Amino acid sequence: MPACRPGLHAVPLLLGLLLLGLSPVPGLLAPLTVGLPGREAEKTGVCPQLQADLNCTQECQSDAQCADNLKCCQAGCATICHLPDEKQGSCPHVNTDFPQLGLCQDQCKVDSQCPGLLKCCYNGCGKVSCITPVF
Repeated sequence: MPACRPGLHAVPLLLGLLLLGLSPVPGLLAPLTVGLPGREAEKTGVCPQLQADLNCTQECQSDAQCADNLKCCQAGCATICHLPDEKQGSCPHVNTDFPQLGLCQDQCKVDSQCPGLLKCCYNGCGKVSCITPVF
């Protein structure tokens, strides 16, 4: 009786199944599977708008790779672990060409000290105030 050899079309088919993570034998690839990056549970908070890191450092790919309550945040072409903002939205750009109206003293330290949707942002005179964020 001749030996059983896979047909010409069986090899590419089996290779394709293996590349897709599908096994022709159930349980064969179970020990090889790993979680996909970025699929881990996301930590609370929102990444702030960060200055671009021109070195394109890839410190993390997901929040799970960051210590404590730090989040994996985009900084231009880089990703870094950074303390998140508590509220959504970004602080508006402050035009320092014109004198700012209002109090020139710190009114907050963190977003949670601001009412409603307001965020704790720089106000133009080197201090921080509760300001309406940009979405």
